[in-house]
Amino acid sequence: MSPVYVVYAFLCYMLLALLIPLGWALIPVWRKARVVRHVICPAAGQPAVVSLDGWYAVKMHTFGNDEKSVRSCSEWPRCSNCRRECMLQLA
Repeated sequence: MSPVYVVYAFLCYMLLALLIPLGWALIPVWRKARVVRHVICPAAGQPAVVSLDGWYAVKMHTFGNDEKSVRSCSEWPRCSNCRRECMLQLA
């Protein structure tokens, strides 16, 4: 076996040794953020369905921040000037 393959095998092993625990830690954060939530829209005063951005939640969680970002909302076609005040209800 060539020494180059030994180096590649070692690097792959180290990469997996880092990525597997990281994935186990971050996948639950991604799944929890992707749950559809029902809120009352402060702008419209009606119930709304909000989806959060899972990848943004993972990125923020990685840096120690629990900030979330709205990916889609059922009220957005009507409320074009949304300030995302409904995020306070999700906390």
